This record gives sequence, structure tokens and C-alpha cells, in this order.
Amino acid sequence: MKNDVSLWLGNFSNFDEVEKYTEIVYDEDGDSIPSVFEREFKLGYYDRDLIEKDWVQDTEDDIKELLVDFSYDDQLIKQFIDVKLNSKYNTIILIYNYNYYKGGRPVSSVNKNAYKLDFIGTAEYID
Repeated sequence: MKNDVSLWLGNFSNFDEVEKYTEIVYDEDGDSIPSVFEREFKLGYYDRDLIEKDWVQDTEDDIKELLVDFSYDDQLIKQFIDVKLNSKYNTIILIYNYNYYKGGRPVSSVNKNAYKLDFIGTAEYID
């Protein structure tokens, strides 16, 4: 079955910062409060169990190196291999079964003092 996956690349100081950025917290009623990531990129509904993320010590501008060891990496690398990265990244966020373009007006980039994150695009994978 074909599914979409959306990819963000960025730079954070460490994995804990990536975790904090994507963390979902819950209020006393058990309702979820969107993460900073969800708010800044105005994400629509997605299955929060289908997100993969990583942080690597050394920044990299080779998308193949950044995506290796993620789920369906062979399929994703083939589709993203021609994307020219304009900077080096150490943070990778993938949301499976989610097409960010279909959620309205995508935010292409968020650049703060402590971090930067760019939406790279969507690809299809077969599971």
C-alpha cells in the first residue's frame, strides 16, 4: 500500500532539544497540547505514533547519509536524492502516512536563535 511521508531537516544543539521541540504534553483533562513543532509548522492531524526523529553529532549535507537507517530508507533516499540541500543538518524528522502539502499552506522554514528547521518535501513509500 502506498503512503506519504513528510521530511524536515534542521539543526538543534542536541537530541534532548529535538525531543522537547516535538514533545506532546497533556492537560489535567487528558487533552493533548500541541508541540512547538506542531504549532510552528501548523501541522494538521497525523498519527503521533508514526513520527521518527534523530539527531546526529556531525552536520551533513548528503541526504543519503541523513536518511540511512530510517524506516523505508531505501525508498526515501531514491526520491530525495536529487534534492539540493543548501546547508548542513544534524536533525531529521519524518512523519509517516502524512502529506504536509495537503494540510493547507505549509510553512517552509522556522529559524530561531536556538534551532532551525526546514520542510524538505514529501515522498511516497510502499509498506
